[in-house]
Amino acid sequence: MFAYAGKILRVDLTTGKISTEPLSEKMAKDYIGGIGLGIRLLMDNSKAGTDPFDPDNPLIFITGPLSGTMGPTAGNGYAVVSKSPATGGVGEAKAHGFFGPDLKRAGYDAVIITGKAPKLSYLWIDDDKVQIMDGEFLKGATVGETDMKLREELGDFYIRVSAIGEAGEKLCRIGCIINDEFRAIGRTGMGAVMGSKNLKAVAVRGTKDVNVADMEGFKEFVKMIHERMKGPATKKYKTLGTPQNVLVLNSLNALATRNFTNSQFEGAEKVSGEWLNEHYVKKIVGCATCGMRCDHIAVVPEGPYKGSTSRLEFECLWSMGPLCGVDRLDAIIEAMRIVNEYGMDGISIGVIVAFAMDCYENGVITKEQTDGIDLRFGNAEALIAIIHKIGKREGWLGNALAEGVEKAAEIIGGDAYKYAIMTCGL
Repeated sequence: MFAYAGKILRVDLTTGKISTEPLSEKMAKDYIGGIGLGIRLLMDNSKAGTDPFDPDNPLIFITGPLSGTMGPTAGNGYAVVSKSPATGGVGEAKAHGFFGPDLKRAGYDAVIITGKAPKLSYLWIDDDKVQIMDGEFLKGATVGETDMKLREELGDFYIRVSAIGEAGEKLCRIGCIINDEFRAIGRTGMGAVMGSKNLKAVAVRGTKDVNVADMEGFKEFVKMIHERMKGPATKKYKTLGTPQNVLVLNSLNALATRNFTNSQFEGAEKVSGEWLNEHYVKKIVGCATCGMRCDHIAVVPEGPYKGSTSRLEFECLWSMGPLCGVDRLDAIIEAMRIVNEYGMDGISIGVIVAFAMDCYENGVITKEQTDGIDLRFGNAEALIAIIHKIGKREGWLGNALAEGVEKAAEIIGGDAYKYAIMTCGL
């Protein structure tokens, strides 16, 4: 099978058993793409009624047929599939960057992880050599710290790391998995599943070739795609990035604001893609194999959050900005930075905070229950403070909100359910 590695890696963290098996050509053809194949493997390796935090719930790292090739966008991606602790159903999320290609080049189409390690561990995949390693020295480390410590521990700056932060360790149901500093397996709580297995990170070094059936034809196809990526259809991504959507949606009365109670935000100009790029964006970078360069890296130049750095896309800017009534980009950049450090879904966290703010303004949550945080819409300092509490599961409210909007509404009680915006718990 060209493009596929043709091999599935199995890791049982409870017993320490590591094995491989072939990926059949029929399976690859029937369930093309990383997520399709991942969901099939989830169905084949799990039982109905299994709790998402049960050791028997498999966590599956999966690559697609183009992962590891020069194919743009798909060539640098991977996905993670498991039962979601947010919804109780199938959970999947994907990320780009450099981790996915190295996983494929190590020789694996999928890694099926089951069980629970007796102590905090990480998985080290070095081509055919696979080991479960002691990760206790990484306990409580941010995603960025974990990345750097593993590079030092393994003596290779060029390895690729996919890791969880403190939120994943503490089973925050919106915990995510992050690779390459800013790239997140963000949705459906895959980081919480990883934390439930006492697995802090997966580190990989892949040195094998990924071959295609018709290299010359493939190169011509990639060349054509690259030329189209330079054209007008991708202008938004190359110039202002997805934050360009802020003013567009605001003009259409389609920018959800203050926990979905309004559809237009009076502070939209202050958090627009135009304002972000003019005052905060310092560089624009791209992923492996992609000629588009859409990563807009923002740095706060002055004020209380001076030096705070983060990649900022529309969805997270919106959720921690207009949805919370916050019109300060410096605070939103700082919020995104700490969300990445804790390893939390940047979309869900804003929806959760907006829910809490709505409850606070309507008297469902008291100032005593927030530990003194004035959790009203538009309070940027309160946004930062409550994110820290959620990431650490600190205090009654921080612990409740770490369960996600649906379960938090049940814990808070009263009329909290009236302000809970979610779909099937997500």
